[in-house]
Amino acid sequence: MTFLKISKFVSITLAFCMAINTETLHAQEFIGYIENTVNPEDMVVIPATTWVVASTDKTPGKSKPGYFYLINTVTGVAQLANAKVAPLSSTGDPACKPLNLSDLAMSGLAIRNTNDGALQLMAVNRGKRMSIEFFNVDLSTSEPALTWSGCVVMPDKAFPNAVIPLGDDGMAVTISFETDNKKFMQQLENKVNTGYLLEWNKQNGFRRVANSELSLNNGLEISSDGKFYYIAGWGNESILRLPTSSGKSKPQQVNIGMKPDNLSWSSKGKLIVAGQLQSAGSIFNCVASEKDICPVPFKIIEVDPDTLATLGVLVDDAKMENYAAATTGLEVGNELWVSAFRNTKIARYRLGK
Repeated sequence: MTFLKISKFVSITLAFCMAINTETLHAQEFIGYIENTVNPEDMVVIPATTWVVASTDKTPGKSKPGYFYLINTVTGVAQLANAKVAPLSSTGDPACKPLNLSDLAMSGLAIRNTNDGALQLMAVNRGKRMSIEFFNVDLSTSEPALTWSGCVVMPDKAFPNAVIPLGDDGMAVTISFETDNKKFMQQLENKVNTGYLLEWNKQNGFRRVANSELSLNNGLEISSDGKFYYIAGWGNESILRLPTSSGKSKPQQVNIGMKPDNLSWSSKGKLIVAGQLQSAGSIFNCVASEKDICPVPFKIIEVDPDTLATLGVLVDDAKMENYAAATTGLEVGNELWVSAFRNTKIARYRLGK
């Protein structure tokens, strides 16, 4: 189906990466931090540049720093993005109007080429509305320039987490739970399904994907051939490999022994999975607090996308010696960058291959 065909940019990139070889990665040593990055929940590399974008959200009781960080991978310096707003929406739902950018609170990120050739950042917003916000990325200047270009508001009560591009400027979004679920925390502690996956395109709007239910659906990726979704089940500590409508296999779910958060692809076509090693109640209590850093141990692992077997541990910080509360592991050149839902910096590890 056209609806489920992934974007051309993502498809070509992943296909190239997966065709290189079957080497696994090895994180060798902690080498430092990207400083002054408050709550950098997710990260993406801007293709063919030396820049990374990180999302950011506020700490309760404190002023919010912004909505994105632009990070120069050569200098290691992070700066707050200063996006412009286009006068007319050109992406998403034409009825979706821009917010004051200071009202944005960003989480999951993705990047794509649109049908008209624009390079576009996609971001989950959980600020004054639950939405996916789109920003065109201009690379003609010395640093990336972002311009808000449209949005799609989530269905009523849906709490979004991660987003990926699909063909024809469509997208898929994980929904962690519905905001009127009064039994949510009890269900989460008991590993009961609370969330699901949605697909969206301009012609048909939202559609719930069958068999996508998990306990707090979190990170999301798709295979290069568009046949499988990979969904992190945070509450039940598992990864779900779910066939899209163009796939013919059965769903496969594997427990990985930690609470998986964001997913990313390595240059070798493997999944990089960040996950926390603490109870849901403890983590949510810290999220609601005014702490600058949540003392949550974590691991970053590498997973085989065909079997969902764990190939190796890239970072094991169960004792929180260098970092805490990790949500994302991202391959950046010959380094692994690790970001967090509540921290003041991004950790860097040397990466062997």
